[in-house]
Amino acid sequence: MRSFITTAIALSVLTAGSAIAQMKPGAGSIRTETKQIDASASARRIKREEAMKLVKANKAVFVDVRSKQSYDLGHIKGALSIPGSQLRQRVRELPPGKTIITYCACVEEHSAAVAVMSLHSYGFKNAGALVGGWNEWTALGLPTSKNGK
Repeated sequence: MRSFITTAIALSVLTAGSAIAQMKPGAGSIRTETKQIDASASARRIKREEAMKLVKANKAVFVDVRSKQSYDLGHIKGALSIPGSQLRQRVRELPPGKTIITYCACVEEHSAAVAVMSLHSYGFKNAGALVGGWNEWTALGLPTSKNGK
């Protein structure tokens, strides 16, 4: 008898588990997965050609958000060095009224995009991350400087 009850309970649990597994999301169901959303994915991106035109017309400035050491080893000519970790403290150094074009050496401009989202929260609505960043810039042989110059 005990064996029969144990088997009946096991079958009930398996049947209930199967029914729950087949439930569609909606009323009465519980979602156990969590989807993480990367806010930086929604940051504006600026293509290299547009960025160069804006800077040449004095309507934008490049901001290197990499470390000071990386900046000193090489950076886009004319870029300001404001590492992402210092952006909040140094936001007043950014020229008001100009487009702020951040760049980094990350795949998919992640650090530059995070900086753009931070700038938005500080009131800089006209900011964007340079598509391709530092790595693409140097690969194309575009103008760079070294040692803070």
